[in-house]
Amino acid sequence: MPEKISIHCGERLSIENVEQLYSAMEGALSSDVDIELDAADVGFCDTAGLQLLISLKREAEKTGHGVHWSAVSDNLRETSAYLGLCQSLGLNAPN
Repeated sequence: MPEKISIHCGERLSIENVEQLYSAMEGALSSDVDIELDAADVGFCDTAGLQLLISLKREAEKTGHGVHWSAVSDNLRETSAYLGLCQSLGLNAPN
């Protein structure tokens, strides 16, 4: 059994991809392993995508799952900082 499940966030972390990403996250939460998010390729994100990530982190805390970032794009980091969501997402603000 793997120690973690990796979820690739894709190039667009946006409302048109939220349903697919939600399914992957729901499956990961039903397992007994930590979740690793790969957001290296995210070139665009919107509030629906960020809301999904925050929801995942909150649900993971309730169920005892760890959520870790394997990679984060500059776009995701900058958009999160602009909206004041870095702390909620567990990201360092861009310099």
